[in-house]
Amino acid sequence: MTQPTLRFRPLRPAVAGDAASTLDLLISITTPPPPDGANRQRPPLNLALVIDRSGSMSGTKLSYARKAARFLAGQLTAADRLAIATFDSDIDVLVPSRPAGDPQAFIAAINTIHSGGCTALFDGWLAGAQQVAEHLDPLALNRVLLLSDGQANEGLTNQGAIAEKVAGLTQRGISTSAFGLGAGFDEDLMGAIATAGDGTLAHIESPEQLADLYASELQGLANTVGRKVSIGIRAKNGAELLDLLNDLPPTSAGNHQLPSLRLGQELNVGVRLQLPAWLPNQEICSVRLAWDAPGSGQRLKLIEHLTLPVKPAEDLGQMTPDETVAEEFAVLQSNRSRRKALEELDRGDLLAAEATLGASAAFLQCLSPSERTVRELQLLESKQALLKTDRNRARKGLRRESLRSSLDVWEHDDERS
Repeated sequence: MTQPTLRFRPLRPAVAGDAASTLDLLISITTPPPPDGANRQRPPLNLALVIDRSGSMSGTKLSYARKAARFLAGQLTAADRLAIATFDSDIDVLVPSRPAGDPQAFIAAINTIHSGGCTALFDGWLAGAQQVAEHLDPLALNRVLLLSDGQANEGLTNQGAIAEKVAGLTQRGISTSAFGLGAGFDEDLMGAIATAGDGTLAHIESPEQLADLYASELQGLANTVGRKVSIGIRAKNGAELLDLLNDLPPTSAGNHQLPSLRLGQELNVGVRLQLPAWLPNQEICSVRLAWDAPGSGQRLKLIEHLTLPVKPAEDLGQMTPDETVAEEFAVLQSNRSRRKALEELDRGDLLAAEATLGASAAFLQCLSPSERTVRELQLLESKQALLKTDRNRARKGLRRESLRSSLDVWEHDDERS
């Protein structure tokens, strides 16, 4: 059974013993790399593909959606299940959930998909979720893949109510990935669905990217070693948790939800703690990581405790900060700046949004240049430029990037280069 590791990385490797101090701490969760070989065993998949066929999907979008759906059907095995549903004003389950060994039944149904009317997005998602639920397998990865290019305008449309329904299915073991296509989809709703659904969020600017997205989603599912992941951070001995820089959803147990654990992946959580004058060998905090292991049905946990050397405050100020921690905190802060800029945009204050992004970029420029900081600066500068020419596209990019620290967010290869 694959076990993640939990590592503490403080900005400075000690705390003050003669004065109160602030501790910036990076908690890194890493998993081993995937083993060699394409035939590595994975849990079976129980999937429903839900495709928006509303009028705005006509033409190239729907053509590529059909093509990508045929690709998905061809990648599954007889151990997997797949259902296909479509929606506009009406909902159709084209193929009820069935074993996916022979793709021809799926391909024949996919070829019949044509565009129609409005966008009953929630009802479409629900139809797919019901198909997965009817064959719910605790030893499988059970997921709905929702693809839409539009705004929910029929049936249940309230974002909070939809997210609540999605979260309820997540607790039963059915996750949801949300794929927004083009310029017209509701990025806030799709982000809320993916967050509540413990799945992947994708913003697809061109329908030609769909096949790559589905391939990435299947690879991610194959490499998933933990789902329903939570992290609990408990300050000890008078320490106080001041800030959690990631935008992590809370769990019912008072912890926070993390994205699924995937082989070869590192998840970083940034926290800021306030400490009184500290005593040697005193525990600062404990961290509890818990997750469900696919294929076993077990709930596993890992607990680590943090202690650090104690130094005079004057010596602490002379210590060289860990550049990796400083860089990661800067990126987490830039995600937070994006969320602030989105709020300013929604208030109609474009100048404030531009200033917020500019301040974030200026802070990054003060750090030592690295591949990570240069890339982050490029992303911020591109959104600043888009705010002047295409505010809708800029907003979609800002929403996607703002969620990177709390959610599996898909990026096309072109975006990483």
